[in-house]
Amino acid sequence: MKRITISITLAWAVALFVVPLPFLATLATGLPSLYSNELFGIELGVVAYTWMLAAVYLACRPRWVDRTVGLPHMYMIHGILAVSAIVVAFIHQSLLPGAGALIGLTGHVGLYLFIAVAVWSMVFLAGWLTSRVAWLARVKRTLERVFRHEMSVWLHRLNLLGIAIIVIHVHVIDYIAAIKPFIFLFDAATIAMFAYYLWTVISRRIYALRGHVVSARPIADRVTELTVGLDGESARNVRWNPGDFAFIAFPGERGMHEYHPFSLTNSYSGGSNATSGQDSRPPMTFAIRADGDFTTRLATLKPGTAVNIVPPYGRYSEFIREHDERGGDAGDAATPLVLIGGGIGITPLIGVLTGYAGSGRLIDFLYTARGEHDFIYRQELVAFGERNRNVHVRLSTHRPDEQSLAPMIRPGAIYLVAGPHAMLVAVRRILLANGVDVNDIYYEPFTM
Repeated sequence: MKRITISITLAWAVALFVVPLPFLATLATGLPSLYSNELFGIELGVVAYTWMLAAVYLACRPRWVDRTVGLPHMYMIHGILAVSAIVVAFIHQSLLPGAGALIGLTGHVGLYLFIAVAVWSMVFLAGWLTSRVAWLARVKRTLERVFRHEMSVWLHRLNLLGIAIIVIHVHVIDYIAAIKPFIFLFDAATIAMFAYYLWTVISRRIYALRGHVVSARPIADRVTELTVGLDGESARNVRWNPGDFAFIAFPGERGMHEYHPFSLTNSYSGGSNATSGQDSRPPMTFAIRADGDFTTRLATLKPGTAVNIVPPYGRYSEFIREHDERGGDAGDAATPLVLIGGGIGITPLIGVLTGYAGSGRLIDFLYTARGEHDFIYRQELVAFGERNRNVHVRLSTHRPDEQSLAPMIRPGAIYLVAGPHAMLVAVRRILLANGVDVNDIYYEPFTM
């Protein structure tokens, strides 16, 4: 976990401190002395704007972020960065005296639009918040009967309108607009961000993997196994690692055009049929619980329904590779794996279990659920453990606790955890209390 922590720290440092510096330097250099007493308030507005641009950039899901901090952690950074920008913008507005009508109108409208979108997003898109606040989760479930997932995604894009309004706000302040180096930098950064956002939208349409629904079958209460076959040249070179997740959309289904992330339960590293030369790529398999309008409709999809897929993300496999390389220096490259999952959060760990069992490494797999009817792939997992002598599979209807986790701790192992937020926190606390190094624990908080 150490490398992840360093990457997250660097990302925060760049976003919070480095990015605004050129803007602040050109502003301070060119600001007329008449307005020097307002410099601090103006600078706060600039900081808020650059943070909002950075938040929008992260919302485009750049691949380098997934390779370093992991996409789920990036969403946390994105959300906190956007909220911090709004707080700083509010202070900026409070510190400065009244301005002209258009200046005041654009500043107020832009800020209030950001606040409205932030509140909406925290309820409908920030699962990390609703998973912690029970009453907010109930509000979300009630409102989702009317406000669908696709509508929430589009409302979230109103941040772009807010940015455009703030651009007008800055340009109608004559003494700011007169600072040519600052305005050049301000406009260049804004244009670059909008261009990158537009390219992201276009590229996802052009380069999306094309596929079709092979099957959508129930495998537990409110859980659907979705199997997707990949079509044509777009998928020829695709690979997905154990534990990865992918964004999928259904372009022909009303209300399902926007991409939604789901964990894969299988993996594919490439290869072809040795005798026929045909591609032996398996279909992508997802196990998805019905938690909203999008996920509820998955069970109704018919075979042949068109699917668009953004090539997969994920760091579980990369985390294992990093530790294998470190262990390889000591002559033991097959790092033991301890997999701890709860509820539907088990899905990425199923991919890790089946993907790495053939390496011969020791794998200890604990799967907990609230009741017997909540397990997915129960018989298959038990049979898998019986067939593979290096794999120990345990299924339990009790929450992971000291008694169940302590026997799983072994020297040199790494611990991959997936499940509800409360379980992640509890498991991490128990592991640390039993001497596990924080750098050997990894999880991806999918309630983003």
